[in-house]
Amino acid sequence: MTVFGSAAPLLFAGLLVACGPLGAAPPPVPPQKVDPMQDATHDATREADDFARAIAEIGAKAKSLDVPDELFALPAFDAIYENPSPHAASARAMMARRDVGLHRKRIVALAMQRLPVEAFVALVAATADSVEQGASDVAALETVAFAPLNWGRQSLLMHYDEPPVQALLKRLMDMPQLPLPRRIRIREGILTGRAKLEYVDYMDMIGRPVRE
Repeated sequence: MTVFGSAAPLLFAGLLVACGPLGAAPPPVPPQKVDPMQDATHDATREADDFARAIAEIGAKAKSLDVPDELFALPAFDAIYENPSPHAASARAMMARRDVGLHRKRIVALAMQRLPVEAFVALVAATADSVEQGASDVAALETVAFAPLNWGRQSLLMHYDEPPVQALLKRLMDMPQLPLPRRIRIREGILTGRAKLEYVDYMDMIGRPVRE
């Protein structure tokens, strides 16, 4: 009994070493690693869904796209128009979709008019791809590439002499889907720089001088 009694504390101490003190919390589980690519893909998908939903809601409220005041009266449209860059990828994806109608694509086209020139060129090119593939009406391309002069930055006019813009303009000029007068305007007005001068003069006339 004495031998057993003296061994019991040693056995109990061994259990404490192996299992930890009585009532102690289990060891923490190491955090799982998050795949940055998977996380970015999830964020992009969510943004695209949110953007498509916003455009659909705008389209349900704005019946005429020829009246700018009707669009700008909608806070959702105004918010996108003033800060389009976060939505550039979603806009390109939406222009490529066959299940999105012309009305909504024209809203996207108008909402993206303040994109920086590089992103704007990419959007116009994606829309041209969509037209050539039969997924979009040519009116969507005309709206995004040649919006009325009082819209956005008029990037194709203002940057007509930059190589990426020139390449895009020459592509549009050769597209049979665009009406002939539009293609002549590209060749004789935009690519010559005359359209830029006319635009600058027009904006001066209405009291909104252009800053390059």
